[in-house]
Amino acid sequence: MAKLTADELLETFKEMTLLELADFVKLFEEAFDVKAAAPVAVAAAPAAE
Repeated sequence: MAKLTADELLETFKEMTLLELADFVKLFEEAFDVKAAAPVAVAAAPAAE
């Protein structure tokens, strides 16, 4: 199997629907035992005066 470059993968993802991409992410998570969660921004509390 030929190895795809990052640019080739990106072009492939661009051609996928959101449902296809969501299915891919699920399969990727299962295959590599990882979780592709979006980072959560933590807001700092304002400094007390």
